[in-house]
Amino acid sequence: MLKYVTDNARLLGAVIVYKADRLARNAPDYAILRSYFTRYGVHLQSATENLDDTPGGKFTENIFAATAQFDNETRAERAKGGMIAAVGAGRFVWPAPIGYVTGSKSGLSLVPDSPSTVALVRKAWTFVDSGMSPYQPRNPLVKEGLRLRSGRAPSPHSFRIMLKSETYIGYINAFGKRVRGDFEPLVDANLFYSVQRKLSQPKGPVARPYRKAHPDFPLRGTVLCPHCGQPLTEAWSRGHGGKYGYYRCTRCSCVSFRKEKLEPEFVSHLDKLSLKQSLIGRLSRAIDTGLGEDAKANQQAVRQLDARLEEQRKRRNQIIETSFKNVFSDDDIRRLMGDTDRTIRDIEAEKCRCLEGQSVDLDIVNAGLALLDRMGSLWAESEVAIRKQLQRFVFPNGATFDGSEFGTTPLPSCLQLKEGVASRKGRLVRPTGFEPVIYGSGGHRLIQLGHGRTSASIAERPTLYKVGLWLSASQNRSHSSAIPLSRSWPDSVAGPRPDPCHLPCSTQEAGGATNR
Repeated sequence: MLKYVTDNARLLGAVIVYKADRLARNAPDYAILRSYFTRYGVHLQSATENLDDTPGGKFTENIFAATAQFDNETRAERAKGGMIAAVGAGRFVWPAPIGYVTGSKSGLSLVPDSPSTVALVRKAWTFVDSGMSPYQPRNPLVKEGLRLRSGRAPSPHSFRIMLKSETYIGYINAFGKRVRGDFEPLVDANLFYSVQRKLSQPKGPVARPYRKAHPDFPLRGTVLCPHCGQPLTEAWSRGHGGKYGYYRCTRCSCVSFRKEKLEPEFVSHLDKLSLKQSLIGRLSRAIDTGLGEDAKANQQAVRQLDARLEEQRKRRNQIIETSFKNVFSDDDIRRLMGDTDRTIRDIEAEKCRCLEGQSVDLDIVNAGLALLDRMGSLWAESEVAIRKQLQRFVFPNGATFDGSEFGTTPLPSCLQLKEGVASRKGRLVRPTGFEPVIYGSGGHRLIQLGHGRTSASIAERPTLYKVGLWLSASQNRSHSSAIPLSRSWPDSVAGPRPDPCHLPCSTQEAGGATNR
């Protein structure tokens, strides 16, 4: 009608309707149409109502439009309320989906369609559950006669909606409710939910996950840029008929090292950091001495904890005897019993920790320390996961490389022993003071930690044992040429994994053990 008015405005004098509410049942829509006709010079007339352009006529006309909107919204509200009540009673109040026909008002709301149509509907879930994609079963089912109520074939979108509809297992999801329907389900619930799991899977091919431990570039993330300190990433370059690997910095475009040059330099650097057998023997003796002192201290601590535990148990018995005499109220008795039980649990937990600290096997420590004399060959012969673990152990903060040599970086205390011996051989006296010196991989002084001791403290010796247990556990995994170092931390060792960068300084500890 609007197009006809636009094309024939010069020939038209008025648009006649039966009633104003027949033109629109919404006041804003009625006003838009009224202004549209006025713009083209066409009047609006009603066959049963007096509409004119006077102020009173326009007022009456607006009342007619508002009354029509009120009546329309009232009917919609009543209809929605009736639908909600019907759904709450389990009745399906919409057009029947594929596989069903609408039932009678006094009977079931949905009735299964013909057996052939029901069989086609059930095949849809069977095909998807067998491994077909959600859209593949549609074409063969359409060829077999699957049709909508209108006689047309279901579109791919409507077919997927059918597969996800819980109506076919006997439920109605509407108006924020999930109600059991009064009709018969067409699909088994287990089959339906199995198909839903397949429908929820991501569409298309899944992107290959990013590999942090790339076998072609094991030093990625360990070697740092000498300018900005950013971990180097990797890239393959093709040219001159070959394929070449590079370690590059994403920030500094000038930093790029050939894979064939950087990795042999890294192996040589590990060989320089490896300990000699004599130094490993000194470290082992220092740990042995420290573990012996730890055992004595732990035994004394256990005896003290047993005495405290016996005292608390006696106190608990006294509280129980007092409760029979009604000396204290029930609330006080419960509070005293709770405090005593908590104290007993804390003492028992502390005792267990002391007993666990006594279970130390020096053979395991020595087997792990034996790997420290050939770290270069161990890295070269191992797989990428083992290499990454060894790199994190030796260089927890990474290592810079300027193209010719590796820079100074903090080392684990078990590798600082070599630096301490080397410094004693020099002509310069090592700086001393209240705090001993920690050396880096280049032999330079980095920081000074607590006062030097001839043996590791009670808190530090178990850490040295854990390091040896971690190394030896990896050695015992295999006897092949590629020595695996697969377990980053054994489950049998209690406590958190120590930070290799913060292990106790072993320079003076080994010296003290040697003097003894």
